Amino acid sequence: MLELTSDDGARAQTPESPPDAPSATARPAAGIAYTVTIDVAGGEEPLTRDIENASNLRALSAEAPAGPVGLVRRAAADIPRFQAALFAEGYYGALIDVRIAGVPATEPRAIDAAAAAALRGPVPVTVRIEPGRQFVFGPIVLADAATGRPPPPLPIDPATLGIRTGEPARARLVLEAETRLVDAMQDLGYPFAAVPRREAIADHATGTLDLTFYLAPGRYAVMGPVAVRGASEVDAEFIARQAGVVPGTPYSRAEIARIRDEMNRLGVFQSVRIVEGEEIGPDGQIPIIIEVEERKMRFVGLGAAYSSTEGSTVSGYWGHRNLFGRAESLRIEGEVSRLFSNSVTDLQYIAKATFEKPGVYRNNDDLLVEARAFRQVPEAYESRGFGGNVAWRRRFTDRLEGRIGAEAERSRITDAFGTRDYTLVGIPISLSYDSTDSKLDPTEGFRATGQIEPFPEFLGSTVGMTIVKGAVSAYHAIDDAKRFIVAGRVAAGTIDGPNVAIIPADRRFYAGGGGSIRGYAYQGVSPRLPNGQIIGGKSLFEASLEMRMKVTDTIGIVPFLDMGGAFASSTPDFGSDMKFSAGLGLRYYTAIGPLRLDVAVPLEKGPYDPSLAVYVGLGQSF
Repeated sequence: MLELTSDDGARAQTPESPPDAPSATARPAAGIAYTVTIDVAGGEEPLTRDIENASNLRALSAEAPAGPVGLVRRAAADIPRFQAALFAEGYYGALIDVRIAGVPATEPRAIDAAAAAALRGPVPVTVRIEPGRQFVFGPIVLADAATGRPPPPLPIDPATLGIRTGEPARARLVLEAETRLVDAMQDLGYPFAAVPRREAIADHATGTLDLTFYLAPGRYAVMGPVAVRGASEVDAEFIARQAGVVPGTPYSRAEIARIRDEMNRLGVFQSVRIVEGEEIGPDGQIPIIIEVEERKMRFVGLGAAYSSTEGSTVSGYWGHRNLFGRAESLRIEGEVSRLFSNSVTDLQYIAKATFEKPGVYRNNDDLLVEARAFRQVPEAYESRGFGGNVAWRRRFTDRLEGRIGAEAERSRITDAFGTRDYTLVGIPISLSYDSTDSKLDPTEGFRATGQIEPFPEFLGSTVGMTIVKGAVSAYHAIDDAKRFIVAGRVAAGTIDGPNVAIIPADRRFYAGGGGSIRGYAYQGVSPRLPNGQIIGGKSLFEASLEMRMKVTDTIGIVPFLDMGGAFASSTPDFGSDMKFSAGLGLRYYTAIGPLRLDVAVPLEKGPYDPSLAVYVGLGQSF
């Protein structure tokens, strides 16, 4: 509610905003028939529409009142609704005249007038509104709720309130400013801050709305002890430790949100609620209570994908979210690809087990372990082997994380240069940054990843080399509703090492196919021998541009352009070896992310390239 005091002492109570109403129908179904005419003098179309939408006379015209009394009550009830609509847009001096058969709806004789008019046909109801001038904000004052004098010094920037002197004095902005004031005081360490009252004075002589907000910040507090409720399978002491609350940290909404994010990141809770204690202790600490609801700890799933150039892929997995009681996760998965479009001997598979232990050293340090066995049979090579890696991941912020670890792999690879056994021992180091608003369907922000992995011979690697690669993708909504998204991606890589024939084929760079350059065969935009055999390269460059457009809330179309290639040299050659493609995608938006169908054609079709390629999957292409 916005309480308004005019300059002559009158007060009015209005709701925050008028409720929406459906369009009127032409003829009431039963009861006393009536017609309604709404005239807003000099009103602009948006204001007229808001007033019409606020009217129950319009909205309920298909449900005619039983008699004259009901019609009069309905008409009179519209007056405060019209006033609320006018206040919402800053019109505080409007004149509202609602008449039934020519008689003001607020007068007792309106009932008799309605009854008499009903004998002749539908009762005419007229609404005449003169909005007057649109008020603007005048002085905006902050005062202490207890004394009425200026409050204790609080570093609150008036610009953050969302209202400025001289701007239209819309009621919604006043209510939003009050919420921002409470938020600002809480972020300064006052958990029980409030704005118990406000004073809005409409000065009709100057056309201004003068505001005074009375602040009650309460006591200053720092984060206190953490308690846990609702945990049965996950260790409560571990939960409190993972919250990462440092004693003495000033209370703030951002700190509460960080604790919630830390809990959700563990992946073991169905819901998380952070509750502040009811009072601040004598030592200035406010207790924090983490209320959780645990998920089912075991899970299983299946997946599928299709590409006209790469065949079908099926996958399955089983996992445990809380293996030893401290959110340790184990996931065992398998995948078979190149189905249906290739012979049984050309199938690819991978079996993998991953283990993750959060909070291994500090609450933002995680241990990652992976073991795998695989068979890969792309056009360029056949690879069989097994391997594993161990990594330490540190989350520096909620957006930035780094990893360092060790990798070992043993494989036998057959390619255009023959068959060879490889042993690789590497030290992968990576950084990643993600400021996007969604993992599967981002509309704002960007992602960046970079990795360097040396394979030194002194650690036992068959081939001494260093692989460097990175990618950046960015997303921007060009409208407020986020129905039109421009998305772009750039990826590059290089290998410092011996010539291509010595480098293991499964570590070389390849381009082409889904997730790379759509419209071309998988690995099809890569260096080849004179006989057409793909051999891969020592460098890579890829770029994609998409325009993601929502046609409805569930259907979208995505025109896109892809370009790039893999190159024999250790630096990309932006000359004749670059390939380009274009296509159109269809998206069906679901609660778990968009289902994706992409159709692409190569713009520079060569002898080994398809005329058309189709891709199906879950989530956006990047």
